[in-house]
Amino acid sequence: MSADAKQWKKDKLRNLGVIVKEYEDDYSKAVEEGRKEASLDPNCHFIDDENSKDLLLGYATAATRLKNQLKGMSISVDEDHPLFVYLPCGVGGGPGGITYGLKLAFENDVHCFFAEPTHSPCMLLGLATELHDKVSVQDFGIDNKTEADGLAVGRSSELVSSMMTSILSGSYTIQDKRLFDLLRELAETEGYYLEPSALAGVYGPVQLFSSEEGKQYLKDQKLQEKMKQSTHIIWATGGSMVPKVMMEEYLTKS
Repeated sequence: MSADAKQWKKDKLRNLGVIVKEYEDDYSKAVEEGRKEASLDPNCHFIDDENSKDLLLGYATAATRLKNQLKGMSISVDEDHPLFVYLPCGVGGGPGGITYGLKLAFENDVHCFFAEPTHSPCMLLGLATELHDKVSVQDFGIDNKTEADGLAVGRSSELVSSMMTSILSGSYTIQDKRLFDLLRELAETEGYYLEPSALAGVYGPVQLFSSEEGKQYLKDQKLQEKMKQSTHIIWATGGSMVPKVMMEEYLTKS
């Protein structure tokens, strides 16, 4: 794990008997070292968020489950009932796999957006420059320091970034302060307690409906007249394992 991962996560793993190795560099360095160590053991199969097709396809199965859930709730997804999904993104394996699966399941009727911290927008930069994993946030003078530690990645997955070029609808960034504001508001109004990283997706609908870029996207895709019957899903993971004392700290942070 990278040294900037939350201490409670490392403590939880160690309490379960896991050997945790910390690297002072960011997530990419931790994965690089893990891959090297795994290559020395013929009985070890290394799975990571950067280049593992196994992991990407595993995440893609979420689309089938979601399709069944929507059907069970009588929620239609078709040309006149578009689906919008907002996914927090770090290196890209998780949201990339989910997006891939969703596009297979719903084709042009689903619109997926990645959400990243302003200090760690590795996927956005990789896609915007078309350099994918050949560029890092540090190349742009961005420090890759964020409270959303699950998204604190300086370089995107080449596998995912290249794949998203043709199927991702868009990306946006969010400030750390807004993550904590949304965490608090969601807890107060809905009773959901999430870790900071998971709140990045919550800002998606706001961006889509209020920003000039969002409005232009709806116009370009001829979706303006269909928004009243659209469905919006915030892909919010994490929170159930956060220690109570840590969650109380999150709720008072601004």
